[in-house]
Amino acid sequence: MVKRKGIIVYFRNKKIVNKLKEFGMNVTYINNGSKYLTGYINEDSFEQLYSSLKNHRLVKKIEASKQEMEALNFSI
Repeated sequence: MVKRKGIIVYFRNKKIVNKLKEFGMNVTYINNGSKYLTGYINEDSFEQLYSSLKNHRLVKKIEASKQEMEALNFSI
């Protein structure tokens, strides 16, 4: 099982969404009014994504989700 980490990105412009998808982030929700998105990424590539987007001009703030992804168990 691949460990994943939830992430919240506050952005200035919606153009950053395509950039995040190139980094391998799976975007689950985009709020255009408040200008933030939520998604998840593999835990091993989180630090690389965080460091590359930390000073990006279209990103206001990046937060890691406070909820553990492995604690979520979706059974059908």
